[in-house]
Amino acid sequence: MRYSTIPAALAAIICSLPAYAIVNVEDLRVGQPAAGVSGNLDLSFSGKSGNTETKALALDGRVQNHRDKVTDFVILSYDYGETADVRNTNAALLHARHVVQYVARRAWEAFAQVERDEFTRLSFRGLLGGGLRFTLAEKEGHVALHLGTGAYLTRETLEKRAGLSDDGSDNYARANVYLSYKQQLNPQLKIISTTYYQPRIGDAADVRALEQAALAVKMTEQLAIKLALNITHDSRPPQSVHKTDVSYTTSLSYRF
Repeated sequence: MRYSTIPAALAAIICSLPAYAIVNVEDLRVGQPAAGVSGNLDLSFSGKSGNTETKALALDGRVQNHRDKVTDFVILSYDYGETADVRNTNAALLHARHVVQYVARRAWEAFAQVERDEFTRLSFRGLLGGGLRFTLAEKEGHVALHLGTGAYLTRETLEKRAGLSDDGSDNYARANVYLSYKQQLNPQLKIISTTYYQPRIGDAADVRALEQAALAVKMTEQLAIKLALNITHDSRPPQSVHKTDVSYTTSLSYRF
């Protein structure tokens, strides 16, 4: 694999788009996490007044604790937006993960997540899962490539809407496969891309896919400008919901 071609392509995609907030489970750091407690806080706000009244707020936070071979972290994301005083974005997510590096280049991980999204009719989604994480390639502080495999159990509840018939709750399982690529392009610039593939167990035609990418430009030791892109696809979305969503953001990231 030629590492140089991947970040160049991703950077071209990200930089050509305007912005909206996402959460990426992968950390922007390349290589082993720093010992102890660390994290980052990303904040973006945009608005317009006059002929068109709009405002949007996105807040993403991550707190991580690393000790010996164990890494625990929690991610919180909240997005809100209005156009002409009418709400058009309202979504929140909380994700917790426990990772144990039991041998070199292999780890096992367990995770839990809750989320809601008013504009995809998702009033609740809760899931529990786990799997294995493999380090396919790594050059400390420069580049890393990881593969994750596993599965999760989930419960989803859809809001009732007039004229629609798929409201209510559903319990099922999905396989979970992801590929994560990170590279430090130079002392000021780093990039990450994580692709998820999640077919429903027992019905392979029911697939969810997700691409999350971010580019961080370092300003100081603690501050960076972060560009992020999120593409999600659901082969069988709820009624009235599009199969594919694209969101993107430019935000200020504070690292601690």
